[in-house]
Amino acid sequence: MGRLGGVESFDTSWMTETLEVAADTSLVAGHVKWFDAAKGFGFVVADEGGPDILLHANVLRNFGQGSIADASAVELRVQRTERGLQAVEVVSVT
Repeated sequence: MGRLGGVESFDTSWMTETLEVAADTSLVAGHVKWFDAAKGFGFVVADEGGPDILLHANVLRNFGQGSIADASAVELRVQRTERGLQAVEVVSVT
């Protein structure tokens, strides 16, 4: 083996997702209103109020989870889209 498990170089480009994320995201704390793994999405209510935030299953999977319990506390990176607020990253779940 070697320095990097037998490879000569390490390319991190595979670690980034191709989804374009706007630079104007914000960090939001809230709790899960509901999440349906079969449908592949759910909604989060921000602690500060405002419209519901769409949480897509792919965003949750990027965090390492396939589902999440209702009422779970979450911290999300959120962006505004044409259809409303959408989570682009799950930062923490408690």
